[in-house]
Amino acid sequence: MNSKEFNYDVAFSFTQQDEELAYTLYNLLNDRLKCFIYSEEQKKLAGGDGESLFNSIFSVESRIVVILFRTEYGITKWTRIEETAIRNRGYDEGYDFVILIPTENQVNPPKWLPKNRLWIGLNRWGIEAAAGVIEARVQEFGGVVKIESIADKTARAEMELNEKKKREDLLNSTQAIFLAREEIENLKKIFRTHVEDILQKTQNWHIKLRENRHDGIDVLSYGYILYFHFYQQWANTLHDTYLFVAIFKGYFDENGNVTDPFSENI
Repeated sequence: MNSKEFNYDVAFSFTQQDEELAYTLYNLLNDRLKCFIYSEEQKKLAGGDGESLFNSIFSVESRIVVILFRTEYGITKWTRIEETAIRNRGYDEGYDFVILIPTENQVNPPKWLPKNRLWIGLNRWGIEAAAGVIEARVQEFGGVVKIESIADKTARAEMELNEKKKREDLLNSTQAIFLAREEIENLKKIFRTHVEDILQKTQNWHIKLRENRHDGIDVLSYGYILYFHFYQQWANTLHDTYLFVAIFKGYFDENGNVTDPFSENI
């Protein structure tokens, strides 16, 4: 039990890859608990000292901290700041306030976190159960969970339906198609930059980048292809659209090309 007053019941710490999962947990809990997720608080944080604000939120202002943990956690700029704040607090108070949720298979917990800390396996328990565990831990630490009325549940259901509709409207819009195409071009630029960087920094390294007929690129090097293509089935929607990525073993011909991975077993 902790009688200390906090500005937030739960603060979520995560890398960009886990933002969707963080939002799902946030939406499951936010009607009953005061939750912090960066994207929802940007206006409040705008113009301030980001490092100082994040340090305060994770070390002082939050009753419970939920870490969505993957290999990159603690390496990216903001998770490094958040991790430092969490570790400083843990040094003074212990780590009972931390809940760890791995988001990769076979990932090892951070070495600084005691082995007896609460670890929630999403594959085993599911996201609804994870939200329930977080809620119970908040209560254990003196937080008060707001009881949902029928009106609250109706409002939450309406919000979920509205979010689904917004997503569906976006998927069926020209804006979504434009955004997807823009990201594909950005991805191509990233690959080109890396290949050019390799060529500039090496003398005889054989690597080649080329456009493929599937609106993607091939990166060829020493008998292997890193291959991706963007598949869009419909002109007016992103439904059934996907990005295919694979590495194939192949060989260079006299022109520096490699056999089509779909035409032969290589």
